[in-house]
Amino acid sequence: MSVEGWQIDAAPQRAGASTRGFGLGPGECLVVLVLLTSFYVRSEQGADDPTPYDLLMVLTVGTLFLFGLKFPRGLGWPAALWGLVLVGYGVGAMGALYLDKVRPAMIVSIYLVGTFLFFASFVYADAARRLGLIFWAYTAAACFVAILGVGGYFHLIPGSESFLVFGRATGTFNDPNVFGPFLVAPILFLAMKLSTAQRLRSLWMLAPLGLLVMAVLLSFSRGAWGNLLLSAAVFLVLTLATSRSSQQAFRLIGFAALMGLVLTILLGAALSSPRVSELFAERAALTQDYDIDPERGRFEGQSRAFSMVLQKPWGIGPAQWAIINDLDTHNVYLHVLVAGGFLSGLAFIGFIGVTLLRGWRAASAPGPQQGMLIVAYAALAGHFAEGLIIDIDSWRHLYLLLGMLWGAMLALDARKPGGEMAEAAGTAWR
Repeated sequence: MSVEGWQIDAAPQRAGASTRGFGLGPGECLVVLVLLTSFYVRSEQGADDPTPYDLLMVLTVGTLFLFGLKFPRGLGWPAALWGLVLVGYGVGAMGALYLDKVRPAMIVSIYLVGTFLFFASFVYADAARRLGLIFWAYTAAACFVAILGVGGYFHLIPGSESFLVFGRATGTFNDPNVFGPFLVAPILFLAMKLSTAQRLRSLWMLAPLGLLVMAVLLSFSRGAWGNLLLSAAVFLVLTLATSRSSQQAFRLIGFAALMGLVLTILLGAALSSPRVSELFAERAALTQDYDIDPERGRFEGQSRAFSMVLQKPWGIGPAQWAIINDLDTHNVYLHVLVAGGFLSGLAFIGFIGVTLLRGWRAASAPGPQQGMLIVAYAALAGHFAEGLIIDIDSWRHLYLLLGMLWGAMLALDARKPGGEMAEAAGTAWR
């Protein structure tokens, strides 16, 4: 016997099927609550303490699987690739120098992979409806933290300094280089909603869109800026490529031009402040001193990490290299390689390659969730590119986006002829 809102069938809803209107079941309410707390990712320096998001996430995952959420058919392959990443970490950890660091690092990695599997399963059950639900909750959290970041930067709210790091907006994140990328997907989501809006009253979304763009700017994160630009370009290309009429294409081009104008105005307004323009000029340089320092530079650290991979092809274990080298890799691909060796590194790269290839095909397929699928894919493309200059494997929102994309892709596969939706409802890992 199922309980409405808790018993979640693994098979996606058929096109046109009723999804309880706008009412939310208890399980969906739990997921929304979790996402609304995702704006707070702060811990003591050097620690990775659980946040309210993490505690609620564990409760939600356990509750929804207990009451009937199932792994969809087809999730076995991505789960297996992540399993190889974790196995590689374990093999590398057998020779780890700092064994006390291994256990917490492994727990965090397993937890994050678990959140990916959970979101994929949750979205798969009713892709079009739940993608929208997740994006709106995520966007609300992003707007709240953006208010804190922008308000703190201009000293408009009490305790402004607590929302800044080295004069850069960070909101309730430890690092502005994570704060900025967190806002990318909500920016694309609002842009997608505005570009397809049919009524003038939808223009209210311009306000939160401008706020989020301003927050990314004030994070002064070169990675976040590049992430946003690349994600927006992928979003525009995919949306134009899948437009079903010339009118829709012209409308999107017009909207893109409007957004370019809005961005120019926001940038001009921000740069009118000497404080902003000085820091912007400093951060806009292609390289910083800490990139090219011959002893502790980013590129020198990456070269050392690659040399370590060649010396230790089975890896040195998670959370080791930053202590040994006294500097992070600043490259997520090298980070995984040096921790888990070639087993983890090739599995990780393989997962990303499969995600990009399958995601492109899925985003090109028409359907009620196509726009949101394009947003998730474009945001992930930007994150994967940013991973070349920063470690992104511990970013919670990365696994949320991965789960959204994979859940939607598997739901599309199940709708294809021969997808055997009824069979998939009772099968998790076949």
